[in-house]
Amino acid sequence: MDLSIFERKKKEIEKLKRNYYVIDTNVFVDCPNIISKIDNNNMVVLSAKVIDELDKLKVTLNDSKKKNVESALRMINLSMEQENVSMTLSNPDLLPSDFNKKAPDNNILSVAIKFKLENPILLT
Repeated sequence: MDLSIFERKKKEIEKLKRNYYVIDTNVFVDCPNIISKIDNNNMVVLSAKVIDELDKLKVTLNDSKKKNVESALRMINLSMEQENVSMTLSNPDLLPSDFNKKAPDNNILSVAIKFKLENPILLT
């Protein structure tokens, strides 16, 4: 069976538009300074759900990962003063009807969907 019939046409990232980076929680666990690695000409949009998840992870992870989470929260806090970094609430109503609207990952995905007319890039 030829599975290519199920593929969608790939869309190129438009070079003249700003990219909007939406960062998933696990990226911060592995790379707490991820925001500093994104060019200031691009936007970073954080879901409030990410902060909530990071806060909960502080008590459940091993020591090295816990330090990463604490560092990530500090970096996020400092980054909120930058013009290209913002935080927004999720909108589960934007998700397809068969998605679990209470799942944290889907809430973060809904933030990327909010910016679908821009150049959203979901880092996960």
